[in-house]
Amino acid sequence: MANQQSHANNFNLLRLIAAFQVMWVHALNHFGFEGPLVSALKIAPGVPTFFFISGLLISAAYERSRPAGLAAFFRNRFLRIFPALWASILVALGTVLALGYLSSQSFTIAHFAAWLAGQASLFQFYNPDFMRGFGVGVLNGALWTISVELQFYLITPVLYWMFMRRRALLATLFGLSLALNLFFRYKLDWSSVPMKLVYVSFLPWVYMFITGMLVHAYRDRVDGFLRRIPLAVVLAVFLASMVFFGPYELNSSNAISPLSFALLAALILKVAKRPLRLPTALNDFIRRNDFSYGLYLYHMPVINVVLYSGWLSGQFSLLATATLSVVAAVLSWYVVEKPALSAKVKIDRK
Repeated sequence: MANQQSHANNFNLLRLIAAFQVMWVHALNHFGFEGPLVSALKIAPGVPTFFFISGLLISAAYERSRPAGLAAFFRNRFLRIFPALWASILVALGTVLALGYLSSQSFTIAHFAAWLAGQASLFQFYNPDFMRGFGVGVLNGALWTISVELQFYLITPVLYWMFMRRRALLATLFGLSLALNLFFRYKLDWSSVPMKLVYVSFLPWVYMFITGMLVHAYRDRVDGFLRRIPLAVVLAVFLASMVFFGPYELNSSNAISPLSFALLAALILKVAKRPLRLPTALNDFIRRNDFSYGLYLYHMPVINVVLYSGWLSGQFSLLATATLSVVAAVLSWYVVEKPALSAKVKIDRK
C-alpha cells in the first residue's frame, strides 16, 4: 500500500463538518423543522463521510502499526473509541436519572444491566422497551454507527490480508456490501428483526470503508487523477448526481447512491489536501484537536434532554442543542479523549 497520510491535511476539519451536519440534521428533524434549508443541509451526508475517511485513515494506521504487532493496533483503536464512549454513556445515563425518567419505568436489574453492557461494548443498537419513552425513543440513536465502526476495526486485518493475498475475496465482499446497501436503499423493513440486525452490521457499509482503503493503497494514482480535475467540477458533478440521480431524499441520507458516494469521496479528497484560507493559528489548532467524536457522541443525548424536559421549543431548542453539544465535545476532548490518546502505543511515522 501507499505511504501513510500526512498530518498536513484537513481531515479533522472534514470530520468536524460531518459531525455538525449529523447534529443539525438530527436536531432539525426531531424538533420538527422543515423546508429548503433543512434539505440543503443534507447535501453531504455525515455518516458515509465518516465511513470513507475511516477506511482511508484506519488502513494507514494499521499499516503503520504492523511492526509493533496487532495488539498495538487494537490498543490504539480501543483508546480512541471506548474511554469517550463510556464517559458519554455515563453522562447520558445521569441525565435520565436526573430527570426522573427511569423511576417511572418498569424493568429488572438484569434487563438494565444487559442494555448498559450493550451500550458499553459492541451492541449500541440494542434498545429495550423501557427506554422508548425518553426523548426520541432511543437514548443515543447515533451510536449504531459506533458499533459498525468497531466492526470495521475488528475486520481491518482481514481486509488487509485480502488486499495483499486474496483480492478476489475482497472484490466479492465489496460487491456483496454494495448489493446489500442498494437493497436496503429501497427495501429496508424496520419491522423485520433479521433485516435490522444486518443493517447495523458492517456488511451494508463496508464497501464505503473498503473504498477508503483502496484510495490509501493507490493514493498516488488517485491523487494524480484528481489533481487534473478542478474542485469546482468535482463539486458540480457531485451536486448534479445528488439531485438528478436520486431521489434526493435517499441520496441525502445514509442511503446515498454509489455514484454520489464515489463523487463525495472524490470531493473529500480534493478538500483534504487543499490549502485553506484560515489564519495559521486556527488551522494548526484544528489539526491538533479533534472535536468531531465528542460532538457525535453527545448531540443526541442533548436533543433527548431538550425534548423530554420540554423546557425549550422552536429556535431556542436548536440553540441549546448546538451550544451544549459543542461544550460537551470540547470537554470530552480535553478531559477524556486527549488524555486517553496519550497512552497509545507510539508508532513511528516514516
